[in-house]
Amino acid sequence: MAKATTGNREIDPWAIAGWIALGVPTVLLCVVALIVFVVGVPYYLTPSELRIEHALHDLYGAGGIIGVLLGLIGTGLMTVMLLYTVRKWLPFTAFMGNMQFWMRVHVICGLVGPLYIVLHGGLHMPTGFIGIGFWCMVLVALSGFFGRYLFGYFPQTAQGLRVDIGAAQERLTELRAQLVADTREAAVEAVGRAVRLVKNFDFEPQSIGELVILDAETRRRADLVRIMLHRAGIPRGARRRAESTLLEQLSMRRNLAGWDVARKLLRYWNLFHQPLALAMYAISAVHIFNAVVFGGAFAPLFGG
Repeated sequence: MAKATTGNREIDPWAIAGWIALGVPTVLLCVVALIVFVVGVPYYLTPSELRIEHALHDLYGAGGIIGVLLGLIGTGLMTVMLLYTVRKWLPFTAFMGNMQFWMRVHVICGLVGPLYIVLHGGLHMPTGFIGIGFWCMVLVALSGFFGRYLFGYFPQTAQGLRVDIGAAQERLTELRAQLVADTREAAVEAVGRAVRLVKNFDFEPQSIGELVILDAETRRRADLVRIMLHRAGIPRGARRRAESTLLEQLSMRRNLAGWDVARKLLRYWNLFHQPLALAMYAISAVHIFNAVVFGGAFAPLFGG
Protein backbone atom coordinates (compact mmCIF):
# COMPACT_ATOMS: atom_id res chain seq x y z
CA MET A 1 0.00 0.00 0.00
CA ALA A 2 1.56 3.28 -1.15
CA LYS A 3 2.08 6.22 1.18
CA ALA A 4 0.54 9.62 0.46
CA THR A 5 2.22 12.83 1.48
CA THR A 6 1.01 16.10 2.96
CA GLY A 7 3.46 18.93 3.52
CA ASN A 8 6.67 17.18 4.52
CA ARG A 9 4.90 14.32 6.26
CA GLU A 10 4.07 10.91 4.93
CA ILE A 11 0.61 9.47 5.52
CA ASP A 12 0.84 5.75 6.06
CA PRO A 13 -2.41 4.00 4.96
CA TRP A 14 -1.56 1.14 7.31
CA ALA A 15 -1.45 3.59 10.23
CA ILE A 16 -4.89 4.90 9.24
CA ALA A 17 -6.18 1.33 8.98
CA GLY A 18 -4.76 0.67 12.44
CA TRP A 19 -6.58 3.66 13.91
CA ILE A 20 -9.84 2.47 12.33
CA ALA A 21 -9.26 -1.09 13.57
CA LEU A 22 -8.86 0.29 17.10
CA GLY A 23 -11.36 3.13 16.97
CA VAL A 24 -14.45 1.28 15.76
CA PRO A 25 -14.36 -1.53 18.39
CA THR A 26 -13.48 0.99 21.12
CA VAL A 27 -16.48 3.19 20.27
CA LEU A 28 -18.77 0.16 20.12
CA LEU A 29 -17.54 -1.11 23.49
CA CYS A 30 -18.04 2.30 25.09
CA VAL A 31 -21.54 2.64 23.60
CA VAL A 32 -22.51 -0.82 24.87
CA ALA A 33 -21.16 -0.01 28.33
CA LEU A 34 -23.11 3.27 28.35
CA ILE A 35 -26.35 1.54 27.34
CA VAL A 36 -25.88 -1.14 29.99
CA PHE A 37 -25.23 1.51 32.62
CA VAL A 38 -28.20 3.72 31.66
CA VAL A 39 -30.66 0.80 31.57
CA GLY A 40 -29.23 -0.60 34.81
CA VAL A 41 -29.23 2.64 36.83
CA PRO A 42 -32.28 1.58 38.92
CA TYR A 43 -30.48 -1.64 39.84
CA TYR A 44 -27.15 0.04 40.54
CA LEU A 45 -28.83 2.58 42.84
CA THR A 46 -30.50 -0.16 44.87
CA PRO A 47 -28.73 -1.01 48.17
CA SER A 48 -26.67 -4.20 47.89
CA GLU A 49 -28.74 -6.13 50.42
CA LEU A 50 -31.97 -5.43 48.48
CA ARG A 51 -30.70 -6.14 44.97
CA ILE A 52 -31.61 -9.82 45.07
CA GLU A 53 -35.27 -8.79 45.11
CA HIS A 54 -34.90 -6.29 42.26
CA ALA A 55 -36.55 -7.09 38.91
CA LEU A 56 -33.23 -6.66 37.09
CA HIS A 57 -31.21 -8.91 39.40
CA ASP A 58 -31.51 -11.98 37.16
CA LEU A 59 -29.96 -9.91 34.37
CA TYR A 60 -27.58 -7.50 36.10
CA GLY A 61 -26.42 -9.56 39.05
CA ALA A 62 -22.85 -10.87 38.82
CA GLY A 63 -24.35 -14.30 38.03
CA GLY A 64 -27.02 -12.96 35.67
CA ILE A 65 -26.90 -13.07 31.88
CA ILE A 66 -25.74 -9.49 31.43
CA GLY A 67 -23.49 -9.67 34.50
CA VAL A 68 -21.71 -12.76 33.18
CA LEU A 69 -21.31 -11.25 29.69
CA LEU A 70 -19.88 -8.05 31.19
CA GLY A 71 -17.39 -10.15 33.16
CA LEU A 72 -16.41 -12.15 30.07
CA ILE A 73 -15.87 -9.01 27.97
CA GLY A 74 -13.88 -7.32 30.74
CA THR A 75 -11.72 -10.40 31.29
CA GLY A 76 -11.23 -10.80 27.55
CA LEU A 77 -10.03 -7.21 27.20
CA MET A 78 -7.65 -7.57 30.14
CA THR A 79 -6.29 -10.73 28.49
CA VAL A 80 -5.81 -8.98 25.14
CA MET A 81 -3.57 -6.52 27.01
CA LEU A 82 -1.02 -9.34 27.26
CA LEU A 83 -0.55 -9.33 23.48
CA TYR A 84 1.54 -6.19 23.86
CA THR A 85 3.96 -8.12 26.09
CA VAL A 86 3.97 -11.02 23.63
CA ARG A 87 4.74 -8.66 20.73
CA LYS A 88 7.43 -6.89 22.77
CA TRP A 89 9.43 -9.90 23.92
CA LEU A 90 9.03 -12.48 21.14
CA PRO A 91 11.01 -11.51 17.98
CA PHE A 92 9.08 -13.85 15.67
CA THR A 93 5.82 -11.92 16.32
CA ALA A 94 6.83 -9.04 14.02
CA PHE A 95 4.07 -10.11 11.62
CA MET A 96 1.52 -8.91 14.22
CA GLY A 97 2.30 -5.24 13.51
CA ASN A 98 4.45 -2.54 15.05
CA MET A 99 4.87 -1.84 18.76
CA GLN A 100 3.09 1.50 18.55
CA PHE A 101 -0.13 -0.21 17.47
CA TRP A 102 0.03 -2.77 20.27
CA MET A 103 0.82 -0.08 22.82
CA ARG A 104 -2.43 1.61 21.82
CA VAL A 105 -4.27 -1.72 22.12
CA HIS A 106 -2.70 -2.20 25.56
CA VAL A 107 -3.80 1.25 26.73
CA ILE A 108 -7.35 1.00 25.36
CA CYS A 109 -7.93 -2.46 26.84
CA GLY A 110 -6.45 -1.23 30.13
CA LEU A 111 -9.10 1.51 30.21
CA VAL A 112 -12.19 -0.24 28.85
CA GLY A 113 -11.55 -3.64 30.47
CA PRO A 114 -11.77 -2.36 34.07
CA LEU A 115 -14.94 -0.45 33.12
CA TYR A 116 -16.64 -3.73 32.20
CA ILE A 117 -15.29 -5.43 35.31
CA VAL A 118 -16.76 -2.65 37.48
CA LEU A 119 -20.14 -3.01 35.72
CA HIS A 120 -19.91 -6.79 36.18
CA GLY A 121 -19.57 -6.19 39.93
CA GLY A 122 -22.67 -3.96 39.90
CA LEU A 123 -20.71 -0.81 40.80
CA HIS A 124 -20.24 -2.43 44.17
CA MET A 125 -16.95 -2.26 46.05
CA PRO A 126 -15.77 -5.89 46.42
CA THR A 127 -14.26 -7.17 49.63
CA GLY A 128 -11.97 -10.00 50.70
CA PHE A 129 -9.96 -11.91 48.12
CA ILE A 130 -11.83 -10.37 45.17
CA GLY A 131 -11.38 -6.94 46.71
CA ILE A 132 -7.61 -7.41 46.60
CA GLY A 133 -7.82 -8.27 42.91
CA PHE A 134 -10.01 -5.24 42.29
CA TRP A 135 -7.53 -2.84 43.87
CA CYS A 136 -4.67 -4.52 42.01
CA MET A 137 -6.59 -3.80 38.81
CA VAL A 138 -7.12 -0.15 39.77
CA LEU A 139 -3.44 0.31 40.66
CA VAL A 140 -2.33 -1.42 37.45
CA ALA A 141 -4.51 0.94 35.40
CA LEU A 142 -3.29 4.06 37.23
CA SER A 143 0.35 3.03 37.11
CA GLY A 144 -0.11 2.24 33.42
CA PHE A 145 -0.84 5.92 32.77
CA PHE A 146 2.36 6.88 34.54
CA GLY A 147 4.39 4.28 32.67
CA ARG A 148 3.00 5.43 29.32
CA TYR A 149 3.98 8.99 30.22
CA LEU A 150 7.56 7.95 31.01
CA PHE A 151 7.80 5.75 27.93
CA GLY A 152 6.92 8.77 25.81
CA TYR A 153 10.33 10.28 26.60
CA PHE A 154 12.17 7.61 24.63
CA PRO A 155 13.09 8.82 21.11
CA GLN A 156 10.91 7.14 18.53
CA THR A 157 10.86 6.61 14.78
CA ALA A 158 7.83 6.87 12.53
CA GLN A 159 7.55 3.08 12.56
CA GLY A 160 7.07 3.09 16.33
CA LEU A 161 10.52 1.70 17.08
CA ARG A 162 12.53 3.15 19.95
CA VAL A 163 15.88 4.50 18.81
CA ASP A 164 19.10 5.31 20.63
CA ILE A 165 20.33 8.79 21.48
CA GLY A 166 22.87 8.85 18.62
CA ALA A 167 20.14 8.23 16.03
CA ALA A 168 18.01 10.96 17.60
CA GLN A 169 20.88 13.45 17.33
CA GLU A 170 21.35 12.54 13.66
CA ARG A 171 17.65 13.18 13.06
CA LEU A 172 18.00 16.63 14.64
CA THR A 173 20.79 17.47 12.18
CA GLU A 174 18.60 16.43 9.26
CA LEU A 175 15.75 18.58 10.56
CA ARG A 176 17.97 21.66 10.80
CA ALA A 177 19.03 21.30 7.16
CA GLN A 178 15.42 20.86 6.12
CA LEU A 179 14.39 24.01 7.99
CA VAL A 180 17.05 26.10 6.23
CA ALA A 181 15.77 24.92 2.85
CA ASP A 182 12.15 25.75 3.70
CA THR A 183 12.71 29.26 5.08
CA ARG A 184 15.29 30.82 2.75
CA GLU A 185 12.94 33.57 1.59
CA ALA A 186 11.22 34.22 4.92
CA ALA A 187 11.56 37.11 7.35
CA VAL A 188 14.92 36.24 8.86
CA GLU A 189 14.33 37.77 12.30
CA ALA A 190 11.00 36.06 12.97
CA VAL A 191 12.31 32.67 11.83
CA GLY A 192 15.51 33.21 13.79
CA ARG A 193 13.55 33.83 16.99
CA ALA A 194 11.54 30.65 16.39
CA VAL A 195 14.73 28.69 15.78
CA ARG A 196 16.34 30.08 18.95
CA LEU A 197 13.31 29.01 20.99
CA VAL A 198 14.09 25.45 19.93
CA LYS A 199 17.89 25.59 19.79
CA ASN A 200 18.31 27.18 23.24
CA PHE A 201 16.12 24.58 24.96
CA ASP A 202 18.72 23.33 27.45
CA PHE A 203 16.67 22.13 30.42
CA GLU A 204 18.03 19.15 32.39
CA PRO A 205 15.36 17.66 34.68
CA GLN A 206 16.46 15.62 37.67
CA SER A 207 13.10 14.46 39.09
CA ILE A 208 9.49 13.69 38.15
CA GLY A 209 8.49 17.20 39.21
CA GLU A 210 11.01 18.71 36.82
CA LEU A 211 9.69 16.47 34.04
CA VAL A 212 6.29 18.11 34.51
CA ILE A 213 7.94 21.55 34.32
CA LEU A 214 9.76 20.41 31.17
CA ASP A 215 6.45 19.45 29.55
CA ALA A 216 4.88 22.80 30.42
CA GLU A 217 7.87 24.68 28.99
CA THR A 218 7.75 22.53 25.82
CA ARG A 219 4.10 23.42 25.26
CA ARG A 220 4.82 27.12 25.86
CA ARG A 221 7.64 27.16 23.34
CA ALA A 222 5.60 25.22 20.78
CA ASP A 223 2.88 27.89 20.95
CA LEU A 224 5.47 30.66 20.54
CA VAL A 225 7.06 28.89 17.56
CA ARG A 226 3.68 28.81 15.80
CA ILE A 227 3.17 32.53 16.47
CA MET A 228 6.67 33.47 15.24
CA LEU A 229 6.33 31.51 12.01
CA HIS A 230 2.90 33.00 11.35
CA ARG A 231 4.43 36.47 11.64
CA ALA A 232 7.35 35.58 9.36
CA GLY A 233 5.30 35.91 6.17
CA ILE A 234 6.25 32.46 4.88
CA PRO A 235 3.98 30.96 2.18
CA ARG A 236 1.46 28.60 3.72
CA GLY A 237 3.00 25.37 2.48
CA ALA A 238 6.52 26.32 3.55
CA ARG A 239 5.22 27.58 6.89
CA ARG A 240 3.57 24.24 7.59
CA ARG A 241 6.76 22.39 6.75
CA ALA A 242 8.87 24.74 8.88
CA GLU A 243 6.42 24.48 11.78
CA SER A 244 6.38 20.70 11.56
CA THR A 245 10.19 20.64 11.43
CA LEU A 246 10.68 22.96 14.40
CA LEU A 247 8.04 21.25 16.53
CA GLU A 248 9.60 17.87 15.80
CA GLN A 249 12.97 19.29 16.84
CA LEU A 250 11.41 20.68 20.01
CA SER A 251 9.78 17.34 20.79
CA MET A 252 13.06 15.48 20.27
CA ARG A 253 14.94 17.93 22.47
CA ARG A 254 12.29 17.45 25.13
CA ASN A 255 12.65 13.67 24.86
CA LEU A 256 16.45 13.81 24.95
CA ALA A 257 16.40 16.13 27.97
CA GLY A 258 14.08 13.88 29.98
CA TRP A 259 15.32 10.52 28.71
CA ASP A 260 17.79 9.81 31.51
CA VAL A 261 15.33 10.59 34.32
CA ALA A 262 12.52 8.67 32.59
CA ARG A 263 14.79 5.64 32.11
CA LYS A 264 15.65 5.57 35.81
CA LEU A 265 12.03 6.01 36.89
CA LEU A 266 10.91 3.23 34.55
CA ARG A 267 13.13 0.77 36.39
CA TYR A 268 11.28 1.49 39.64
CA TRP A 269 7.95 1.55 37.82
CA ASN A 270 8.50 -1.97 36.51
CA LEU A 271 9.11 -3.21 40.05
CA PHE A 272 5.68 -1.87 40.99
CA HIS A 273 3.56 -2.40 37.88
CA GLN A 274 4.50 -5.93 36.86
CA PRO A 275 4.00 -7.69 40.24
CA LEU A 276 0.62 -5.96 40.59
CA ALA A 277 -0.36 -7.12 37.11
CA LEU A 278 0.66 -10.71 37.91
CA ALA A 279 -1.34 -10.61 41.16
CA MET A 280 -4.36 -9.21 39.29
CA TYR A 281 -4.29 -11.99 36.69
CA ALA A 282 -3.73 -14.69 39.31
CA ILE A 283 -6.67 -13.52 41.44
CA SER A 284 -8.85 -13.18 38.32
CA ALA A 285 -8.01 -16.74 37.29
CA VAL A 286 -8.95 -18.08 40.74
CA HIS A 287 -12.19 -16.08 40.69
CA ILE A 288 -13.16 -17.35 37.23
CA PHE A 289 -12.30 -20.93 38.19
CA ASN A 290 -14.48 -20.75 41.31
CA ALA A 291 -17.32 -19.07 39.40
CA VAL A 292 -17.32 -21.71 36.65
CA VAL A 293 -16.70 -24.84 38.73
CA PHE A 294 -18.61 -24.02 41.89
CA GLY A 295 -20.86 -21.13 40.95
CA GLY A 296 -22.28 -22.26 37.63
CA ALA A 297 -21.29 -18.97 36.02
CA PHE A 298 -22.11 -20.06 32.47
CA ALA A 299 -25.49 -21.61 33.35
CA PRO A 300 -27.46 -18.39 32.66
CA LEU A 301 -25.95 -18.17 29.16
CA PHE A 302 -27.23 -21.66 28.29
CA GLY A 303 -30.57 -21.45 30.04
CA GLY A 304 -29.38 -23.43 33.07
